[in-house]
Parts: sequence; structure tokens; C-alpha cells
Amino acid sequence: MSGQPRRRSLWLSLPIIGFIISEWQVWRQEQMQPCYRLTSMPRETPALPPYPLDMEPLLALPFGTFDEFGVPYNAPTNKSPAAYQPTTIAQYGLANWNAYLTTGDEKYREAFMIQARWLIGHVLPLVDDTAGWPIPFASPYYTTPEQWLSALTQGNAISVLVRAYRLTKEDVFLHVAHRAIRSFERDIRDGGVSASIGENGVFFEEVAVYPAAHILNGYLLALFGLYDYISISSEPRIAVLIQRSLATLHALLDRFDMGYWSYYDLLFKKPATLFYHALHVTLLEALVQYSGCEHCAALAAHWAGYQRSRSSKVRYFLASRIARYRRGLQRLFTHTPITEINYLQTNVLAHK
Repeated sequence: MSGQPRRRSLWLSLPIIGFIISEWQVWRQEQMQPCYRLTSMPRETPALPPYPLDMEPLLALPFGTFDEFGVPYNAPTNKSPAAYQPTTIAQYGLANWNAYLTTGDEKYREAFMIQARWLIGHVLPLVDDTAGWPIPFASPYYTTPEQWLSALTQGNAISVLVRAYRLTKEDVFLHVAHRAIRSFERDIRDGGVSASIGENGVFFEEVAVYPAAHILNGYLLALFGLYDYISISSEPRIAVLIQRSLATLHALLDRFDMGYWSYYDLLFKKPATLFYHALHVTLLEALVQYSGCEHCAALAAHWAGYQRSRSSKVRYFLASRIARYRRGLQRLFTHTPITEINYLQTNVLAHK
């Protein structure tokens, strides 16, 4: 038996063979990444609405451990240190929320409330009456500061707090959600998470720094938080902000289409991974449930067709590898940080 690992190591040591095997392993790992689905529960549930995205794989806590209180603590990776990552915590809460609604099991309700109370206990004051949950470590890929805001994190946390308020009627959840929603009304330069586009356009930025990347999945997940907020607050100015952002999205949406796949963002135009392309389809389908947008429905169906097309997958594979090699060569010869968007795949979002 000991000869087999030795022979495998010998093969991997050969440059071409090792390269092919390595690429095949990366491709297989990408194919095995579990995708998120639309929740099967009706969204119209008046008192306790489900979260539109079913993130059941997160219940297994694949990216870290629990602390003594039952709060996820992310393990260190080559992209980020060990930390309490507020995106992970909010998304773990939402996964437990849907599990509670589906099963009625109190253990999921308790786990959800643990995450909701953590968010209350760790919200930080920002600018004026704004509050939020900064990502607690820098991302060299986006040249962020040591702490930075994410519209996705803000939106996920607001979605948790709105549901905690519906469940408990405790005003503290609504109060903190009210302060967090203010970050969407502020430009990134003013301490918020929104990028101004044109005269009246606005895009909610998953990585709230300039130059803005316009990451599609981050925008959509952030937007769901605003929809959740107005379901209990009915603030006219937030409803107007949603409509402004939707108009901006419609103006930009077709630019995410590569003709055979979708782009992850509009700044670096890297092809979305298999996971993120599938997520784009699911999130656009979820947005249709909120907005009734025919444009989003048509694009979701079109992109779902790419998923079923063998030729589209082959073209994606080639384009994604070329992009990866180009970045690798640029790092090799320039020794400068290159933006790597694929690092987000470790959790929808959680290892920033």
C-alpha cells in the first residue's frame, strides 16, 4: 500500500502530469460544491415568512466550529484569519430559521435566536445614526481597510433581525435594524454601502470600497434585507431606494451576461464559478417573487439554459482557467496583489 502514495507523488512531480491532475481536482471540487435552492415554503406566510434562499448546507457548519454559546467561529484559511465573521453568523441564523419553519423543532429556533442576539450584542456604531457589522479583517484582493462594510452582510443581518422581531416582538431587534438600514442610504465615501451610478442610480456593494466591483450575488442578497425591512416598517424612503436600485440593476443586468455564462462582477469581469452561476439563477428567481420583474425572470431562465448546455460549460471551463492563469502570471511578474473573487466561494460569502 505504501507504494501507491509514492507512485502518485512521483506522477504529481512531473510538471505536465501534475498540472493536469491538479486542474482536474480543482474542477471536480468545483462541481461538488453544494448549491443553494429556492425555499419550498410559500413566501406569503404573513407572520413568520421564510427566507427565500434555502441555505441548508450551512447547518453542517462546514467552515469552522461553535464557541461555547453556539455561535459559529470561522476557521483560518489562506484567505482570512480565524474570526467571528458576521456574514457566517447571519447566514447560519437564516438557515436555522427555515429549518425551524419546516420542522417546528425548537433546537432550530434556539440556534436562530442565538445568532440574532449575537448580532444585537456586536453591532457597532458607524456614522451618525448608522450602525452595522464590519468585516473584521482586511481583504488584500479588494484593497480594503482593516475593517470594512458589506451590503451583503448588512442585508443578511437585517433579514435575521426582522424575523427575530416577528418572533419575539422585542423592540431591540427593530431598533437595530432601523440603524443598520441607514447604511444603504449612504454612499461608500460617506460610510455607507451604496455606490452612486449616474445621476440617480445606486448599487449596493458587497465590498463597500471604490472602485466598486458591482458583485451581483451580493447586491441581490442585500436587496432581500431591504424588502424584509419594509415589510415591518413601511418607510417610504426605503421603498423609494429599492426602486432606484432596481432601475439601476435593470440598466446593468445584461452586462453580466457573457453570451454563454454569467460574470461574477462588472469590474474585473471574471466568469462566475459553477456555484455562483447557479446562485445567480436562484437569486434572480427569488427576486421575481418580490418584484414580479419579467426581465429578471427571463434572464434567470436564460442563464439556467447555460447550466444545461454542455458547450456553455466547456466555454466556461476554458475562460475561467485562462483568467486564472493570467492572474497567476501577473502575480509572478509584477508581484502586486491581484483581485481574486473566487475566494468568496467557500461560503456564499462568508470568508471575506
